[in-house]
Amino acid sequence: MRAKWGQNFLVDSAWQARIVSYFTPEREFAEIGPGRAALTKHLKKKYSSFLLFEIDPQFKEIHTEDSKDYPYYQQDFLDWDFCVESKPVLDFSLIGNLPYESATAMILKIVKHSDQVKHFVFLVQREVAERLASKSGCRAYGSLSVLVQSYYEIELGPVVPPGAFRPAPKVDSQIVVGNRREPASSWDSDYAEFLKSCFLYKRKRLLFSLKKRFSEDSIRALYRSQSWSDNLRAEEIPLKEWPKIYRELKSV
Repeated sequence: MRAKWGQNFLVDSAWQARIVSYFTPEREFAEIGPGRAALTKHLKKKYSSFLLFEIDPQFKEIHTEDSKDYPYYQQDFLDWDFCVESKPVLDFSLIGNLPYESATAMILKIVKHSDQVKHFVFLVQREVAERLASKSGCRAYGSLSVLVQSYYEIELGPVVPPGAFRPAPKVDSQIVVGNRREPASSWDSDYAEFLKSCFLYKRKRLLFSLKKRFSEDSIRALYRSQSWSDNLRAEEIPLKEWPKIYRELKSV
């Protein structure tokens, strides 16, 4: 039976082990949504202690027998404050088979805490994985791509077919690996809003979006410095250029 939180359970043991093989935590880590212990059983073979976050109460008994070494939190990961025993975690890592409905929100929460989260390995819907890793000029490239890759280097693993799950989803899943860019940067909500506004009207020129936030003089100065055409669209700009563009517009 599918959980009401949208989880499709990974039942193929070979795929379970393969996901764990991508995971290389340096310090403390947590598994998000352990469910029936599909990944947990493989992780316990390699690691003597880690945290577990599970929102669904039906799985509590599975995970609380050895809760001294594997602390279990029955709560939504989205509500976690990135503290353990009132102390902020540092260089933390995360792993999990994320529910399709909340995967993007979870990853955005992690990006907001990138100064604390160094590494993650997730299984997500293939479409989400492509958005996270997409480059300029690709159809999936958007504000999510730029924002996440501004804080993390993203690597895509293999595609996991529907048959590896119960119940089988109607779409493919994919392994995604994130490693924090160093030195770690603090979350900038204004930068996130800037990116969102630039990609909001993908069929329109970037000029149209910028005029809603910045003065004509600052925009023209930017276009001259970059030798851009007025017809330029946001999806044509490479990832590495976006932080520089943001800083230049803010400095005028």
